[in-house]
Amino acid sequence: MSGVGHFTNAQAQAEYLARYDETLAAIPGERESRDVSTTYGQVRVYRFGSAEGVPFVLLHGRGATTAMWTPNIPALAAERTVYAVDSLGEPGRSVQTLPIHSSADQAAWLTEVFDALGIGRAHLAGVSGGGWLAFNQAVHTPERVASLALIEPAYVFARFAKKFLAGGLSLLPAVPERFGDRFLQWVSGGADQNDPKIRLLAAGMRQYRMALPMPEYGSDELLRGLSVPVLALVGGRSVVHNPQEAVRRAQSLIPDNETELWPDASHGLSGEFPAELNARLLAFAAAR
Repeated sequence: MSGVGHFTNAQAQAEYLARYDETLAAIPGERESRDVSTTYGQVRVYRFGSAEGVPFVLLHGRGATTAMWTPNIPALAAERTVYAVDSLGEPGRSVQTLPIHSSADQAAWLTEVFDALGIGRAHLAGVSGGGWLAFNQAVHTPERVASLALIEPAYVFARFAKKFLAGGLSLLPAVPERFGDRFLQWVSGGADQNDPKIRLLAAGMRQYRMALPMPEYGSDELLRGLSVPVLALVGGRSVVHNPQEAVRRAQSLIPDNETELWPDASHGLSGEFPAELNARLLAFAAAR
């Protein structure tokens, strides 16, 4: 269907999902999976842990799936129930069936997931594109967000760097894979390209065609209008945007914010400093 994310062909889908299942199996601890029906498609959600209190809902980076949270889920699930979502319209186990046209549509399907799972309010945490998705949710349904953790969010505090946008062309199907691999390594701060999570990300970028709308930029008005507590973590070595500009806007515009520049972190902050990030997320949630 036009306007709907899809795998390039049945073989690509089968190969990708086999790799996906193998990578997800490496996340320690017991999990429950559920496929939630929404207006725009079926959303795969994993539940880890069963602790009391307001749960975490985790939103991964663009194309990275729940697998990217492997270093974070065990520590978070020891303290809180954790729901990890495979974002709709991206590679993973979620299946888009109708076009998503707007930021409101993005918030609508995630709200339907909250409703189906009985989540009244959640500590929402997102990385990169998932950071934008979390931010967008707080804009549209602040009453459902107990706190908002934005980890190297994309297109929220600063616009995309031109070099990053140009480099993204290396992931197009006609470009040799080695150029896309170099781009992903550059963005992730030199992450091991043999890491199964990185290989899964690269496979998804090549074997899946996304058809999502351009995110709505985090304008001054939208940032000033945030009515939830915000933890903003920015990597000092990020190449996705200007880190200093991102920190300046978050600190100066968001009413209730704790903004931190992590000087040694790249855009891959969550994987580079998992123990430190886990502790920071838990402390921020505990205070609210």
